[in-house]
Amino acid sequence: MLAAGLQELALEHSKGDLRIRNLAHEAGWLNSSGALDLEWHNQCAEDAEGPTVVHLEYRARHVPDLKGLTRFDWSAAPAGEAATGVQQLLRGGKLTGTGHAGFDGTFSTEMQLPELGMVANGETLQVTPSGGRMELGKTALRFDWVFERMAMRGNGNALEAKHIALTLDLKNRTVGTGRAALDIESMSTTDVTLQGLRVSSETTERGDRLDSRVTESVRSAQFLGQNLKDLVLEAEVKGLHTASVQTLSKVFSESCGLQNATADEKLQMRTALKKLLLAGFSVGIPKLQGSGNEGGLDGNLVLTLAPAQGDEVLLASQLSSSGQINIKGKLMQPEQKAFALSTGYVNEVPDGVQAGFEYGGGILKVSGKTLDGAMVQLGLQKLDAWIKTFLAGESLALPEEELPAVAPSEAPAGPPAAPAS
Repeated sequence: MLAAGLQELALEHSKGDLRIRNLAHEAGWLNSSGALDLEWHNQCAEDAEGPTVVHLEYRARHVPDLKGLTRFDWSAAPAGEAATGVQQLLRGGKLTGTGHAGFDGTFSTEMQLPELGMVANGETLQVTPSGGRMELGKTALRFDWVFERMAMRGNGNALEAKHIALTLDLKNRTVGTGRAALDIESMSTTDVTLQGLRVSSETTERGDRLDSRVTESVRSAQFLGQNLKDLVLEAEVKGLHTASVQTLSKVFSESCGLQNATADEKLQMRTALKKLLLAGFSVGIPKLQGSGNEGGLDGNLVLTLAPAQGDEVLLASQLSSSGQINIKGKLMQPEQKAFALSTGYVNEVPDGVQAGFEYGGGILKVSGKTLDGAMVQLGLQKLDAWIKTFLAGESLALPEEELPAVAPSEAPAGPPAAPAS
């Protein structure tokens, strides 16, 4: 059963970026063992280079228990021409693990990595022993890894990070739905100290649409005599047409970012992009906030592309946007605050100032005042013409600037007439 599964997996990954090579399996009644090479080929590399190779060895025990059908131990180490640097980093060690294959077809394993270290060009890198867990299902993937400490020093610079945790929980790894997070409890360089750094993302599927949000936050930061806290930046995209996103991702991946795209792939890309723009979506920063010694700020920004009414992308009618920023305390100097208020586009509020804007249907409002939005509309109309040309597959070369006509009276005089004979 294990042998057949490995053969099927090797056949599935015989081509492409990730390949399985040199599979050697020794089958047994209660136990089996074997080895294989995992090769990563960079199809988009500018210079010809060999693949990145990882040599994997395993031992399996085929005695069912409460956790599953098969239990196994394995180890992995870099191999091939490109492995020298990684081998030095591992100091001869290997990535090792113990896991099992479940009754429901899931694969799970605990993993351990020895201490990492390197000295080169006057710089040192040290990473404490680390470990994690991976669980692979038919469509799902869960991965957790924790480093207790990492330090880099040399050439007058230093960086130390403590308790680094990486979490990945994908419900559908093909579509990319799920959550991911990187947490660092503390990080310090020669100039900056951070506490509670977190970068997280979440992608969910709503019918035929995708919503995605990325959040960066810092509990506290100290640099240049400033003490900042509760720093948050959230960015999100909502309502992306799922099938169009998948097509664009596939084409860009297989064509190296359209550098080596076929005519058919370019047509697929333009068709998917048009569908994406016709379906509409929104992109923005729902939260921007932070506070320091003298005050704080918070703001938000959103740009919405409404679904098109017909079969033509018209940003001039589809696009709307709004945003607001509040500055509190003494974050602005008195003269800066006075100048901002004098423009008429900034309003004074308790403990600070506030400014905002709204745009839609050709109307632009800034802090409640209506302004002429004709220039914005003109710009969007020109962009619509450019998009129409691009989606039609036509040349985007700008027309040559026409020379102004010269009036006869301004034309240069011709050569003098020859004297009469």
